[in-house]
Amino acid sequence: MRFGTAMTDLGKQRRGFRLSAIDLLAIAICAIATIAALPILGEIAWLFPITLGHFFLFCNVFRIRREFELFWAGVFVINVACWALAGHFDWLNVLAVQTPLTATLIITECFSPSYHGIFCKQAVDSSLK
Repeated sequence: MRFGTAMTDLGKQRRGFRLSAIDLLAIAICAIATIAALPILGEIAWLFPITLGHFFLFCNVFRIRREFELFWAGVFVINVACWALAGHFDWLNVLAVQTPLTATLIITECFSPSYHGIFCKQAVDSSLK
């Protein structure tokens, strides 16, 4: 029974690195959109690969918890807005603030008992989530 099989998989947490055809398609579309948008949007076009790259890193490689993803996204929006409003927008400025946060969230997640991303060695207890 296909429906029953799909339902039993819902509670299971798969471990490790993930990459699907949809992921590859999203990466290709992002690359094309960035190249097409650069002449029109200029530097802001790099928003596409930076956000998709972090999404991929968080969801497919290290698979960090949702709260961390949302916290990162909130800080990213504030970070970009502050640099833009201050008139000093540059991706190096944004990434100088964002990269330490990214590293901290990934390292914190890697040492979490519920870690299930790349290089995960132990079974994940679903009650730890």
